[in-house]
Amino acid sequence: MGEFMDQELLIIDLLSAGEAIYKRVRKNRQRNLRTAFLFLIAASVVFFGIGTFVYQRLEMRVYSIDSGYWLRGFYHFSLVLGILSVIAVVTFFILNGIQEVRQRQSFQRFLAHHVKRAAKYPIVYQDREAYYLAEEAGKPTLRLEKPECLELTTTFDGAKVFLGERQEFWGFSVIQLFVLNEEPPRLPVHFPKTQGMNRKGSFLLISVLFFAGAGVFAYDGMTRHQMLYGGTDEPRHSTVTNSSEAAPLTSEDLLTQQGAAPTKKTSQTNQLDLNEQTQELYLTTDGGSAWSFVPLKPEWLRSGSYLLTSGEIPMGYWMDKTYNVSSDFSWFIYSENEKELYFLFSKDNGKTWQKSLVSENAQRMRYRKAQFFADGSGVLVYSNASPEVSSEGLEIYQTNDFGKTWSRSNGTTISQPVQNVSFVNPALGFVSTREKLYYTNNSGSSFKEAIVTIPAEYQTGGLDLFQSPNEVTQVGTNQLETKFYLLKMKGIDQGKIFACLYRSSDNGETWQFAEQLSQVQPTE
Repeated sequence: MGEFMDQELLIIDLLSAGEAIYKRVRKNRQRNLRTAFLFLIAASVVFFGIGTFVYQRLEMRVYSIDSGYWLRGFYHFSLVLGILSVIAVVTFFILNGIQEVRQRQSFQRFLAHHVKRAAKYPIVYQDREAYYLAEEAGKPTLRLEKPECLELTTTFDGAKVFLGERQEFWGFSVIQLFVLNEEPPRLPVHFPKTQGMNRKGSFLLISVLFFAGAGVFAYDGMTRHQMLYGGTDEPRHSTVTNSSEAAPLTSEDLLTQQGAAPTKKTSQTNQLDLNEQTQELYLTTDGGSAWSFVPLKPEWLRSGSYLLTSGEIPMGYWMDKTYNVSSDFSWFIYSENEKELYFLFSKDNGKTWQKSLVSENAQRMRYRKAQFFADGSGVLVYSNASPEVSSEGLEIYQTNDFGKTWSRSNGTTISQPVQNVSFVNPALGFVSTREKLYYTNNSGSSFKEAIVTIPAEYQTGGLDLFQSPNEVTQVGTNQLETKFYLLKMKGIDQGKIFACLYRSSDNGETWQFAEQLSQVQPTE
């Protein structure tokens, strides 16, 4: 043993066993194709089906920024693996088809290829279960199960030619020719069953998984960094379709007036009034001279958890900027079923009303607010609360036509309950928790934490730093002003809360203390 017979003579001998070889090759190919098909089904179920199902279920239960991005990263990794699996299986099917065509066209070339590969392993060992092929003495490389080895022919010099199958990985196998000039000696060393598998293929698979995972998590990491710390100044446009394109403006299904309108005068020109007896809403834009019916139930305005960070809002009072009353544009944010979120508006003192769909999935809504600008653009935000964790999801929608249509700009997670949201314009906005302030300069595509300088004699601990109805206002180019509520820690006013004027000269990235204004009560 150790020398391989003449390859050309072996090819001539094998031509007589052509039918047996073809049958075994076809059997092996069909088995590999079945394995590939089963692998495709399993990969699709796991990576696309189960991966998507688990992601959709967990997405509603994850409320921290880090957990959300890790979950999204694993989901994207699952999709990438699914896509790579489909590509690999389709490629495998195509290559098998090409090989079968080539085999039919030139069987002799097919034999020459396998004889050349067999010549690499001139040394054969055996044990009770398998033959072991080796390139060098004492170093077996391939393991071929004896029951799968078919004796093809015996050469003129008495050598027996076999066709076996060597396992690659995951149930795939390839045919392998080998020649026995004599009875093989016993296997000299221990040979694990997995050792004969294709190491190059396994290494390639692991490499693909590694680089796919690294690529996905690198991409998601950059996205996470951009969301938390910002990135390019260029706003990223949302690719989400318009929320209300499928549900056009309508005045159908609105409530009709049942009771009598109020007759009282009001101290304010524009005012909303609740009839306690009929539980109907009315508005006036002329101090009470005329009243118009608002086709909403009061509880629709209070849909979800009608709470601020300072506590529940009592009936008859409304969350700031969830409605507006004016002669040329009155509007309301509401939900009838704790799910779909609608925008109701009137441009003729409440004589006629229309509604548009904002979101089809506004569940567990707590904080909500809308702001409009002179050109008809506007921003509507709402938070998704959860009783299990303190963080909240924040959804941002935008309009360019005074609320006739809405498109989802972005969704993110805030580590603590949202306290207030204020947009200076459609691109520049601020979101606050009790102790932190975040800003966006690209319509909500990313958020960064603003730096708020707190003087030594004040603190924010446990306070509502940026309360409604306070807003951020623009007083010059890149110049902003607002009021923050701080707790005085020194001096004769120690323990009292004050509204303090803050200014920013860099569009809200940093805020500096300007002056102490008036004292406020914790409920203000």
